[in-house]
Amino acid sequence: AGFIGSHAVLQLLQEGHAVVAVDNLSRGNAGAVRAVAAQAANGRFSFVQADLGDRGALEAVFKGNAIDVVIHFAAIAYVGESVAEPLRYYHNVTSNTVQLLESMRDAGVNELVYSSTCATYGGVAQSEMPVTEETPTRPNNPYGWSKWMAEQAITDFAKANPEFKVAILRYFNVYGSDPEGRIGEYPRPELRHHGRISNACFDAALGNIPELTVLGTNHPTRDGSCIRDYIH
Repeated sequence: AGFIGSHAVLQLLQEGHAVVAVDNLSRGNAGAVRAVAAQAANGRFSFVQADLGDRGALEAVFKGNAIDVVIHFAAIAYVGESVAEPLRYYHNVTSNTVQLLESMRDAGVNELVYSSTCATYGGVAQSEMPVTEETPTRPNNPYGWSKWMAEQAITDFAKANPEFKVAILRYFNVYGSDPEGRIGEYPRPELRHHGRISNACFDAALGNIPELTVLGTNHPTRDGSCIRDYIH
């Protein structure tokens, strides 16, 4: 029910896949679930409101559905919040991923796509640009560490189980919306203060906030502000 997950579900449905979506709706948008469901053919989409920390609920999902691939987007994902509440992030991101791996193992599901983050790279020096898969990982906040540790658990499990296939995606700033406008980037109001850059731009344009604050004064750019990259 999150921003990236809901768009992935919509794309999968368009390509003819059947999708079972699992979300506890603690951060996701129930409106996105309704919008996606409206686009699905009969029997091609189902939604389960459950937490990955609930082992029984997770096992029921695997037992009740013929699942061949898991795409794992579920996580809280705010750097500042992770600094203030680190244990919450290690539990939600790292521990829940281990529990998902255990449930996949027990159900005999051997394909996983994991939604990780550029935060695993930490602060990258200008001399190290551009970032590649060979760039050293050195997280500098609990969110980045919790994702890195989840990646490590996944890759160690894959090494120990050669039949287990995994892809890990470390994307940077994800933004944008379904080109047909069926779903979009619309966080719940109580989460807007966390300040994703795209939402801050939208809020400034719509007059929801008085101004857009641009951080950075000493980067090697024309005005000293940083250059950020985005993926639609």
